[in-house]
Amino acid sequence: MHRPTVLDNQQWPDKKPRRSIRPGMMLFVLILGVNAGLIAFNISLGQIEAKIGFRADQGTGARKFTYLPVQSSQKVREARISRSPDQGSLVSTPDTFRLSGGYLEGKEVRTLHLTVQSSLTFSVCRIVSEDQCRGLAVRIARQLSWFLDVDREIRKGDKVALIYQSLPAGPELKILKLDYVSGFLHKTLAMNFFKTAEMNYGSYFDNRGNEMISRLDSRSSPIRNYSEITALPGEHRRGSGTGHAGTDFKAEVGTPVYSSFAGRVTRANWNTKRNGYCIEIDHPDKGVKTLYLHLDRVLVRPGQWVGQGMQIGLSGNTGRSYAPHLHYEIKSRDRKKTVYNPFLFKYHKKYSRTISNRHRKEFDKVIRLYDSLLTAG
Repeated sequence: MHRPTVLDNQQWPDKKPRRSIRPGMMLFVLILGVNAGLIAFNISLGQIEAKIGFRADQGTGARKFTYLPVQSSQKVREARISRSPDQGSLVSTPDTFRLSGGYLEGKEVRTLHLTVQSSLTFSVCRIVSEDQCRGLAVRIARQLSWFLDVDREIRKGDKVALIYQSLPAGPELKILKLDYVSGFLHKTLAMNFFKTAEMNYGSYFDNRGNEMISRLDSRSSPIRNYSEITALPGEHRRGSGTGHAGTDFKAEVGTPVYSSFAGRVTRANWNTKRNGYCIEIDHPDKGVKTLYLHLDRVLVRPGQWVGQGMQIGLSGNTGRSYAPHLHYEIKSRDRKKTVYNPFLFKYHKKYSRTISNRHRKEFDKVIRLYDSLLTAG
């Protein structure tokens, strides 16, 4: 938009010269403006409370959010949110909050709002400290990769609203809430981390309680207990001329690993410096071979016939691996060695979960807490 030229010490034609404003009048106008701003803030705060179902208490130097009870007989749960002092000398830093009571008891979380500029990584690293920015950008891209080609479909002007926390073990980060306004998809992707007592690990759900990421049916899944998928086939790896060939399931050492389909073990424990303990199984009726790398233990031998769903090993952290996980690979039996994404492979059945009525109220409270954090940030 064109900015008009400032006319300094000039008057418009046919206008009387402007009078200087007395200091007393300036003070009166300033006080009046501050009061009007406070009134507007209280009105806005009341609207936010009514919308998200929280009450915001002030006057303690921290923001305190209280769950409004659905029924008067229910116990009121509280989540106290206080800002931590900014650290470092960055031009802009994420807002930091510490929670006590309610969900995420005692956890420190950070909120981040940004607009994508030349790339997602560049945009994150303009705001987040250098020791965390690339790891955080990778995690955002990993979540988006289920819906977008992050190399081609991220657009300048896309908007990100994020809640994340640093995990106590090392530099690991965990995304709790991701809202992504996509110019390519022309819609907003909303992902909310949620975990019930029955879940070994939590997952990401949309605002309606539908799981965002597909899961492999247990009858053909190579691993049934894992915290997240950290890589998919085709992802570029630094220092490698080709894309990643498998799907990485993050799991604790010793987690059972199963044969996805019936077949014969063709080899085990080859190239262990790179693959660690490993297994290859041939499935002629499916036209593929499956590979299971970085195992802690191998429970089958070459030449052995295995049935679908039979346990063949334990996941581990052997070979060229930087964290415990299972590398699962599906490749064609022909010379082309085509690699398949298991979530697109026709012989793998998929499903996703939905929040049950039993956990609906708890889920809705978590969503309101996430929304209140983004509003406060």
